[in-house]
Amino acid sequence: MGPHDRCPGLRGPAPASAASLAQMVDRQLADVSGDPSRVYVTGLSAGGGMTAVMMAAYPEKFAARGVVAGLPYGCARAAGSPYVCVYAGAVGRPGARRAARVHRAGPWPALTVPHGTADHTVRPANMTAPVEQWTDAHGADRTADVSDTVAGHPHQVFRGPGGDAVVETYRLTGMGHGRPVDPGSRDARCGTADAYVPDVNLCAAHRLGKAWALG
Repeated sequence: MGPHDRCPGLRGPAPASAASLAQMVDRQLADVSGDPSRVYVTGLSAGGGMTAVMMAAYPEKFAARGVVAGLPYGCARAAGSPYVCVYAGAVGRPGARRAARVHRAGPWPALTVPHGTADHTVRPANMTAPVEQWTDAHGADRTADVSDTVAGHPHQVFRGPGGDAVVETYRLTGMGHGRPVDPGSRDARCGTADAYVPDVNLCAAHRLGKAWALG
Protein backbone atom coordinates (compact mmCIF):
# COMPACT_ATOMS: atom_id res chain seq x y z
CA MET A 1 0.00 0.00 0.00
CA GLY A 2 1.24 3.47 -0.83
CA PRO A 3 1.42 6.24 1.79
CA HIS A 4 -1.86 7.78 0.60
CA ASP A 5 -3.88 4.60 0.04
CA ARG A 6 -5.74 4.78 3.32
CA CYS A 7 -6.27 8.53 3.35
CA PRO A 8 -9.90 9.62 2.87
CA GLY A 9 -8.88 13.27 2.59
CA LEU A 10 -7.25 12.49 -0.75
CA ARG A 11 -10.18 10.63 -2.24
CA GLY A 12 -12.92 13.24 -2.38
CA PRO A 13 -15.54 14.81 -0.14
CA ALA A 14 -15.58 11.79 2.24
CA PRO A 15 -19.02 12.81 3.62
CA ALA A 16 -19.20 10.00 6.18
CA SER A 17 -15.73 10.79 7.53
CA ALA A 18 -16.50 14.51 7.65
CA ALA A 19 -19.78 13.92 9.48
CA SER A 20 -18.04 11.67 11.99
CA LEU A 21 -15.36 14.28 12.68
CA ALA A 22 -17.99 17.00 13.05
CA GLN A 23 -19.79 14.86 15.63
CA MET A 24 -16.53 14.38 17.51
CA VAL A 25 -16.08 18.15 17.67
CA ASP A 26 -19.62 18.60 18.99
CA ARG A 27 -19.15 15.89 21.61
CA GLN A 28 -15.85 17.30 22.82
CA LEU A 29 -17.32 20.79 23.13
CA ALA A 30 -20.22 19.38 25.13
CA ASP A 31 -17.96 17.29 27.38
CA VAL A 32 -15.64 20.16 28.33
CA SER A 33 -18.08 23.08 27.99
CA GLY A 34 -15.83 24.45 25.26
CA ASP A 35 -16.21 27.67 23.32
CA PRO A 36 -17.53 26.80 19.84
CA SER A 37 -16.17 30.07 18.47
CA ARG A 38 -12.59 28.98 19.22
CA VAL A 39 -12.29 25.66 17.42
CA TYR A 40 -9.46 25.32 14.90
CA VAL A 41 -8.44 22.54 12.54
CA THR A 42 -5.15 21.70 10.87
CA GLY A 43 -3.62 18.74 9.08
CA LEU A 44 -0.55 17.63 7.16
CA SER A 45 -0.65 16.03 3.71
CA ALA A 46 -3.78 13.83 3.52
CA GLY A 47 -4.75 15.42 6.84
CA GLY A 48 -4.54 18.76 5.07
CA GLY A 49 -6.86 17.40 2.39
CA MET A 50 -9.31 16.31 5.09
CA THR A 51 -9.00 19.72 6.73
CA ALA A 52 -10.12 21.26 3.43
CA VAL A 53 -13.09 18.88 3.36
CA MET A 54 -14.11 19.89 6.89
CA MET A 55 -13.87 23.58 6.05
CA ALA A 56 -16.05 23.21 2.98
CA ALA A 57 -18.57 20.86 4.60
CA TYR A 58 -18.76 22.44 8.07
CA PRO A 59 -17.40 26.01 7.91
CA GLU A 60 -19.62 27.08 10.80
CA LYS A 61 -17.76 24.76 13.19
CA PHE A 62 -14.27 26.23 12.79
CA ALA A 63 -12.76 29.65 13.40
CA ALA A 64 -9.78 28.98 11.12
CA ARG A 65 -7.75 26.22 9.54
CA GLY A 66 -4.22 25.35 8.55
CA VAL A 67 -3.51 23.15 5.53
CA VAL A 68 0.14 22.07 5.70
CA ALA A 69 1.42 20.54 2.45
CA GLY A 70 -2.14 19.47 1.62
CA LEU A 71 -4.71 19.68 -1.15
CA PRO A 72 -7.52 22.06 -2.11
CA TYR A 73 -11.12 21.03 -1.58
CA GLY A 74 -12.59 18.98 -4.43
CA CYS A 75 -9.28 18.45 -6.20
CA ALA A 76 -9.57 14.67 -6.49
CA ARG A 77 -13.07 14.86 -7.94
CA ALA A 78 -12.11 17.60 -10.42
CA ALA A 79 -9.00 15.71 -11.54
CA GLY A 80 -10.61 12.27 -11.61
CA SER A 81 -8.00 10.87 -9.23
CA PRO A 82 -6.38 12.05 -6.00
CA TYR A 83 -2.98 11.10 -7.38
CA VAL A 84 -3.25 13.60 -10.22
CA CYS A 85 -3.57 16.29 -7.54
CA VAL A 86 -0.79 14.90 -5.40
CA TYR A 87 1.82 14.33 -8.06
CA ALA A 88 0.92 16.86 -10.76
CA GLY A 89 -0.91 19.61 -8.86
CA ALA A 90 -4.54 20.70 -8.73
CA VAL A 91 -6.45 20.91 -11.98
CA GLY A 92 -9.63 22.93 -12.33
CA ARG A 93 -10.84 25.28 -9.65
CA PRO A 94 -13.76 23.74 -7.72
CA GLY A 95 -15.39 26.56 -5.80
CA ALA A 96 -15.39 26.21 -2.03
CA ARG A 97 -18.23 28.72 -1.77
CA ARG A 98 -20.51 26.67 -4.03
CA ALA A 99 -19.53 23.37 -2.39
CA ALA A 100 -20.23 24.57 1.13
CA ARG A 101 -23.23 26.84 0.60
CA VAL A 102 -25.76 24.27 1.76
CA HIS A 103 -23.93 23.86 5.09
CA ARG A 104 -22.98 27.46 5.74
CA ALA A 105 -24.33 28.93 8.97
CA GLY A 106 -21.71 31.49 9.94
CA PRO A 107 -18.74 33.52 8.73
CA TRP A 108 -16.12 31.82 6.58
CA PRO A 109 -13.03 30.60 8.45
CA ALA A 110 -9.59 31.98 7.65
CA LEU A 111 -6.91 29.82 6.03
CA THR A 112 -3.15 29.50 6.51
CA VAL A 113 -1.13 27.42 4.01
CA PRO A 114 2.55 26.52 4.60
CA HIS A 115 4.00 24.43 1.74
CA GLY A 116 7.54 23.54 0.69
CA THR A 117 8.77 24.56 -2.75
CA ALA A 118 10.70 21.28 -3.06
CA ASP A 119 7.81 19.03 -2.03
CA HIS A 120 7.82 16.04 -4.37
CA THR A 121 5.07 14.20 -2.47
CA VAL A 122 2.31 16.82 -2.70
CA ARG A 123 3.33 19.24 -5.42
CA PRO A 124 3.62 22.90 -4.35
CA ALA A 125 1.25 23.85 -7.20
CA ASN A 126 -1.47 22.70 -4.80
CA MET A 127 -1.02 25.94 -2.86
CA THR A 128 -2.54 28.05 -5.65
CA ALA A 129 -6.03 26.54 -5.76
CA PRO A 130 -6.83 27.01 -2.04
CA VAL A 131 -5.84 30.68 -2.32
CA GLU A 132 -8.25 31.09 -5.24
CA GLN A 133 -11.01 29.09 -3.54
CA TRP A 134 -10.93 30.89 -0.24
CA THR A 135 -10.28 34.44 -1.40
CA ASP A 136 -13.38 33.90 -3.55
CA ALA A 137 -15.35 32.55 -0.60
CA HIS A 138 -14.40 35.60 1.48
CA GLY A 139 -15.09 38.06 -1.33
CA ALA A 140 -11.42 39.07 -1.45
CA ASP A 141 -9.32 39.64 -4.55
CA ARG A 142 -6.28 37.55 -5.44
CA THR A 143 -3.76 40.35 -5.06
CA ALA A 144 -1.84 39.97 -1.81
CA ASP A 145 -2.14 42.87 0.64
CA VAL A 146 1.13 41.86 2.29
CA SER A 147 4.11 40.34 0.47
CA ASP A 148 7.23 39.96 2.58
CA THR A 149 9.52 37.27 3.98
CA VAL A 150 9.42 35.42 7.28
CA ALA A 151 12.61 33.63 8.32
CA GLY A 152 13.74 34.03 4.71
CA HIS A 153 10.61 32.44 3.20
CA PRO A 154 8.12 34.28 0.95
CA HIS A 155 4.97 35.14 2.90
CA GLN A 156 1.69 36.63 1.67
CA VAL A 157 -1.50 37.82 3.33
CA PHE A 158 -4.82 38.37 1.55
CA ARG A 159 -7.39 40.53 3.32
CA GLY A 160 -11.16 40.42 3.01
CA PRO A 161 -13.50 43.39 2.50
CA GLY A 162 -13.47 44.09 6.25
CA GLY A 163 -9.67 44.25 6.40
CA ASP A 164 -9.13 40.98 8.26
CA ALA A 165 -6.56 38.46 7.05
CA VAL A 166 -8.54 35.67 5.38
CA VAL A 167 -5.80 33.74 3.56
CA GLU A 168 -2.11 33.54 4.48
CA THR A 169 0.62 31.57 2.71
CA TYR A 170 4.20 30.56 3.45
CA ARG A 171 6.24 29.27 0.49
CA LEU A 172 8.98 27.43 2.32
CA THR A 173 12.04 27.68 0.10
CA GLY A 174 13.77 24.36 -0.53
CA MET A 175 11.58 22.43 1.91
CA GLY A 176 10.33 18.95 1.03
CA HIS A 177 7.21 17.26 2.33
CA GLY A 178 6.41 17.77 5.99
CA ARG A 179 5.43 20.09 8.83
CA PRO A 180 8.14 22.72 9.37
CA VAL A 181 9.80 23.32 12.71
CA ASP A 182 12.41 25.65 14.16
CA PRO A 183 14.05 23.85 17.10
CA GLY A 184 15.04 25.95 20.06
CA SER A 185 13.79 27.43 23.31
CA ARG A 186 12.75 30.91 22.22
CA ASP A 187 9.08 31.83 21.86
CA ALA A 188 8.80 31.52 18.09
CA ARG A 189 10.59 28.17 17.97
CA CYS A 190 9.33 24.63 18.31
CA GLY A 191 9.87 20.98 17.54
CA THR A 192 12.65 18.53 16.81
CA ALA A 193 13.70 17.79 13.25
CA ASP A 194 12.86 14.31 12.00
CA ALA A 195 11.43 12.56 8.95
CA TYR A 196 8.66 14.77 7.55
CA VAL A 197 9.48 17.34 10.24
CA PRO A 198 12.10 19.52 8.54
CA ASP A 199 14.00 22.30 10.26
CA VAL A 200 13.56 25.36 8.02
CA ASN A 201 13.89 28.06 10.72
CA LEU A 202 10.11 28.50 10.79
CA CYS A 203 7.71 26.81 13.21
CA ALA A 204 4.34 26.10 11.59
CA ALA A 205 2.68 25.55 14.97
CA HIS A 206 3.81 28.99 16.16
CA ARG A 207 2.70 30.67 12.93
CA LEU A 208 -0.72 29.05 13.09
CA GLY A 209 -1.13 29.99 16.73
CA LYS A 210 -0.17 33.57 15.94
CA ALA A 211 -2.64 33.75 13.05
CA TRP A 212 -5.35 32.37 15.32
CA ALA A 213 -4.48 34.74 18.21
CA LEU A 214 -3.92 31.86 20.62
CA GLY A 215 -2.25 32.18 23.97
